[in-house]
Amino acid sequence: MNTDNRYGTTDSSMIKKCIIVAFLVMISCRHADEFKKIREGNFDIVEKDTYRGTPVYMGQGGDYKELVTSLRLDIEKNIDLLPFITKNFFSVEYELSYRFKFAAVDREKSCLILRYFARIPDHPLYAGYQIQFVFDMHTKKLLKVFTAEVPLE
Repeated sequence: MNTDNRYGTTDSSMIKKCIIVAFLVMISCRHADEFKKIREGNFDIVEKDTYRGTPVYMGQGGDYKELVTSLRLDIEKNIDLLPFITKNFFSVEYELSYRFKFAAVDREKSCLILRYFARIPDHPLYAGYQIQFVFDMHTKKLLKVFTAEVPLE
């Protein structure tokens, strides 16, 4: 193995870093296409509902933390789309500020779900709105986006 002391790294280490960067760019481009469609008013992958399945809560990502972090970066580069999605399905009178809440995994369907939430201040019926992004765990493809009102508990 050739070690280049000028940069303090090995050739194989640099190759691994390049592969990771290329992978992240590839994922980002694929999701950017779906986000672009939504931005243009195409809501084919968006549904007014809540994800139905058997998701298991993982907080910040658990075993999938690196993947969740990568997907979050892609979503959060397009954070302005989340209120846009909500306003397409609901009458919203509030300025919505979405925040990442948690990730979940549905092993039966091989899906990773990322949930974002925007609070509504002082509403008599609803705590806020949620948006759930559903990704295929193997291909990392964005499969579906769900948006729903979240009732007060």
